[in-house]
Amino acid sequence: MQRQAQRQQRQMQRAQQRAGKPRGKPNARAMMGLPPKWIEKLRNRSPEEQERFMRNNARFRNLPPQRQEQIRRNLERWNQMPPQQRDAMRNRERILERMTPQERREVVTDLAPRWKKLPQDRKQLLMGRLRVLGGMTQGERQQKLQDPQFMRGLDPNEQDLLKKLSNLRLGPGPGQ
Repeated sequence: MQRQAQRQQRQMQRAQQRAGKPRGKPNARAMMGLPPKWIEKLRNRSPEEQERFMRNNARFRNLPPQRQEQIRRNLERWNQMPPQQRDAMRNRERILERMTPQERREVVTDLAPRWKKLPQDRKQLLMGRLRVLGGMTQGERQQKLQDPQFMRGLDPNEQDLLKKLSNLRLGPGPGQ
């Protein structure tokens, strides 16, 4: 009896370790800040189905409690988003998946932190400019980014962010 309890405890510990770290090669999606594929699938389910999955899935239950809570909060935010915002988020995730490791590193270590520091009104201003640039060819975009009239009202940090985000195509696509 005691042997069986010890074996179960070891199995539980191994499962928790596996849940907390990638097996074999590193999880590229996690390194990019993207959700695992199973979380993407959960997004397409109703909140009731999501909850049932989390209640019944051993892999989810073996995650550390703080990670479980983080996933629950993220799904709750996802469920409250309007469809247009969900589409924009999926589009950004697809863009990140297509980036080179160097581009992703730049987004994570440089662009995203700088973006987060901007006041909301400045983000809105840059988003408007990214929308304009989004429907252009690369040549047209570069020409527009050299236009002093187009860049008027942006400080050097904002100009640099606009150029880099435009080149990475992280902004909203045409019509968004």
